[in-house]
Amino acid sequence: MRRAVLLGIDGLNPELIKLWVDDLPNLKKLQETGTWGTIESTVPPAPPHSWTCSQCGRNPGAFGFWDYTYRDEFTYTFDKRVDSRIIDRRVRCLYRILPNLGQRIAIVDMPGTWPPLRIPAGYCISNNHGQTKDKCFTWPAHLMEEISQLLDGYIQDVSESREKYSNLDREKLLKQVFQMDSQRFKLVKHFIHEKKCDYVAAVMPGVELVSHGFFRSFDEKHRYYDKDDRFKDALKHYYAQIDKKIGEVKELLDEDTVLLVLSTYSVQRKDGQINLNEWLVQNGCMTLYKYPSVPAPLTKLAIDWSKTKCWSVGSSGQVYINLKGREVQGIVDPDDHEKLLDDLSDHLKRITDENGKTMQVQVFKRDDIHFGEFVNYGPDLFVMINGSRWSFGEDVGYGAGKVHQFNEETVREAYGPQGYYCIAGSDFPSPGELNGISLLNIAPTVIDIMNLRKPYGMMPYEMETLSIPAIIRDRVIPSTPAEGEKIRSRLEALGY
Repeated sequence: MRRAVLLGIDGLNPELIKLWVDDLPNLKKLQETGTWGTIESTVPPAPPHSWTCSQCGRNPGAFGFWDYTYRDEFTYTFDKRVDSRIIDRRVRCLYRILPNLGQRIAIVDMPGTWPPLRIPAGYCISNNHGQTKDKCFTWPAHLMEEISQLLDGYIQDVSESREKYSNLDREKLLKQVFQMDSQRFKLVKHFIHEKKCDYVAAVMPGVELVSHGFFRSFDEKHRYYDKDDRFKDALKHYYAQIDKKIGEVKELLDEDTVLLVLSTYSVQRKDGQINLNEWLVQNGCMTLYKYPSVPAPLTKLAIDWSKTKCWSVGSSGQVYINLKGREVQGIVDPDDHEKLLDDLSDHLKRITDENGKTMQVQVFKRDDIHFGEFVNYGPDLFVMINGSRWSFGEDVGYGAGKVHQFNEETVREAYGPQGYYCIAGSDFPSPGELNGISLLNIAPTVIDIMNLRKPYGMMPYEMETLSIPAIIRDRVIPSTPAEGEKIRSRLEALGY
């Protein structure tokens, strides 16, 4: 029986891996012996829904959240926080499927796992960022004491990384973040060898945190490029440190274990922000009883819902229609819904930068990209500008015509629409670079790796897509007969 180890490296940027690959010997070796490439993230690209998609093989419409908060009634604000209980009620993730198939598993610091997952004959170290720190964050409860002894204290979060850029002690941040990631790598080894787990999935937050702190030191195109030479190579060095840790894990794996390195989105430079509700007010789509004297969030705005057609929530370009018969004070007739979406899309695509220059604005209708039992709770439109290098704000009160936001503390880094994956080991087919893979392909791939799939051609366990080996079988054209035979033999080893 094969085992699988998933190393989630939050924010790993495939463009930077290509740029620095010669300085990342372990990833380079994995790419040479396995399958790798960019992976399409969710719309919008961000946790925790991207990680949930990767573990259940279903799109966000199946579980009904597109950010850290959600609505399960048609309210105008979002005061319910995503947690493991709502995920468990709505979809089946690998950490529920695999134990039912007799597999021992361990989950470490994966978004959406608070409160701790109660896994039969398994283990969970919960991702409880933003939750009360004095509560038990492990399953079983006694695991807290065990890992505390193993690690001499477990670092749940690096609070300093959440502070304003101008307040960061940057050298201290680098040390703390690497210590935190190192603990998670040590736990991976512990669950593989001491706990004999069949599936270990751990998420390392360090690359994302360091990217937020040091991308502007590396990228000269950054609006707030930092010329401090002390930190110019800090991000590259951190990638190299993580590469070394990946290599340490790979060296410890036996021939029946497949390693999967995954980032469900990347961290990239952010070029600016569009205040989307401000834009909606100025374009007659949102009406206020009183315009605020200072910028105010959605929950503080005096909105006249009887005259408001739509509004936006959050920072990722989500637009909701105030639909009659759905929202409590809905005014848009369902017969006019599609036309309003088209009109809004046309106007949004004309948004320019602060100099009037055309930008690449993509607008997605929800029902064109998502489906499922909870899809109607989601945004009616998603907006993406310049490949997500521009973000959005929900505040209103900047003044007439002021929809662009440039502030050194808010214009920093953004989530990119593509992540990275690399799979190698145990006769996994190796055609090399294979792009166009989706997060939804990950869960069925793990099922395949572990020889737990249903007959070929069937979507396993309510998942929406086939595995990566199935895609390879259908798509790959080997460059030579020898390479073709090699791939065929590996697919046969997986049961194809």
